[in-house]
Amino acid sequence: MTDICAYTIGTILSLQTLCTCIISIIGQYIYAYYLNIYPIPPNSTYNFSTITSMTTYNFLKKFNDDTKQCIESDISPDSDAQAWAQEQSADLFFWTNLCSSCPLIIMTYILGLYTPKLGQRFVLILPMIGTLMQFSIWLAIIYFHLPDYWWYIAAVIVGISGSSGILSFVLTLIITETTNEDDLSSRSVRLGALQTGVSAIGTFAIGYYIDWRGFTDLCWIGLGLELISILIVMFIFKSINSNHNERIPLLISINENEFKELSSNTSNNFFQVCKVFHFNKRRTLTKSISLLLTLFSNIFYTLASSTFAPFCWTSKNIGNYSALAAISYAILSVLGMQALTHAGANDAIICLISHIFFLISSIWLAFARHNWELYAGLLISAFSGYQGSLTMSMMTKWLEPSERSNAFIFVTEINTIMTTFGTTFFTWVYARTVLNYRNLTLLLGAGLCIIPTILNLCLALITRKISEEDLPPLSETDVEPAPLRLPNNGPLHAGDATCVVIPSRSLTSSLRTPNVERSRSNSIDDNETEEVLDPSTNDLIIL
Repeated sequence: MTDICAYTIGTILSLQTLCTCIISIIGQYIYAYYLNIYPIPPNSTYNFSTITSMTTYNFLKKFNDDTKQCIESDISPDSDAQAWAQEQSADLFFWTNLCSSCPLIIMTYILGLYTPKLGQRFVLILPMIGTLMQFSIWLAIIYFHLPDYWWYIAAVIVGISGSSGILSFVLTLIITETTNEDDLSSRSVRLGALQTGVSAIGTFAIGYYIDWRGFTDLCWIGLGLELISILIVMFIFKSINSNHNERIPLLISINENEFKELSSNTSNNFFQVCKVFHFNKRRTLTKSISLLLTLFSNIFYTLASSTFAPFCWTSKNIGNYSALAAISYAILSVLGMQALTHAGANDAIICLISHIFFLISSIWLAFARHNWELYAGLLISAFSGYQGSLTMSMMTKWLEPSERSNAFIFVTEINTIMTTFGTTFFTWVYARTVLNYRNLTLLLGAGLCIIPTILNLCLALITRKISEEDLPPLSETDVEPAPLRLPNNGPLHAGDATCVVIPSRSLTSSLRTPNVERSRSNSIDDNETEEVLDPSTNDLIIL
């Protein structure tokens, strides 16, 4: 990879990571708005989804005062306002998720499959344009008091553009094609480290910026960052790829005739993607079963990751917590991976241990009573993301070279479906259980995590029967790096009323990791007491 190409990809990745961090705060913005307008007259016809520009010191002071009153008394009118604001925010995000889910799923498949024909730069720019339009619509809602359906229009536009999944897909494609094979792993590690650092710094700074200036300016910053990203792709990428044919597949089969046969027509492409995991004569029965166990483990892992409910904290504390979460995950996950590898654990055992940590982390956060317990939970959840990190590398051991591209597209599509379904459904559940069963979604996540735990146990037993001769060495399998994963900014994480979602990244790879470290707590400033348990109900206070 040339220096200019490496710097360009690093710049785009950094800009898009910052944009995703900014997008994540819209939930805080909407929640703050609903909190500000409560209570309302019974005969009021005011449009609650219309957000006014709330950047003044008086509003932020009122927001903090209301939150303090809620902590002091869980049965006060302010507590009712907190609960009402969360319900309204969750409902709004539920409908935006629902509107964007169908176009997002369809376009993820179409753009992923036809990237070789459409061209890398076109597919890379498309999600950026969608996010640019989203920021523009949000600003229009803020300043022109547009009606509710404009939120849904913005969500649909992001879905049609393919969102961050397609952006990650194309960046991985470009890195693969422009990097020497010997430098591929180290390049992926450095880019993963860069993304982790940018996420940590970005969320930390955003939290303090909101506490100082409010929310609206950040939308303008996000708009500018997306515009810069588009210009970089349009002009700098054009010069980089002038001598390179960007309309080539992500993974080229060793047999070109075989690839032409797989790509002969549109319907054949579709069925090849859907049939990549079916039983066939080219694979042994053990390998086919191992593929399916790995696939379904990843499916339920992704679904369990989407059950984490939002928590209510000040923007400054959310920024601090999220930055620490990203850093701790990046460091501890590497140490954990090295320790397990040196102990002789295979991929299935590592994923099994990871799900056990996921289960413990979910239960720990569900019953947390103090702020320090939430931070201590990061030490547990840092080891809970190995399933996402190892899924593709595990599959490549059992797939033919000509099948890997279709498998990558299929897994990307499945992840998109499960994420959109999970965030939509569990937001609906959260909006209806926040008053009486505040920890329900975390407990559901713990329950769902039991399924991939059992599947990986079965996989560990089955793979013991596969001899080392059946698994070619890593250098012979031409294993591609797993895709760079930006946090999913479309659809919005429904109900994330005050939650910044951070893309936790392992420095050993650049793979998808769960939406971890989301719990519930209330804290207003650094001098506020850490006790967040309501002594009258023995339950964690939630706004």
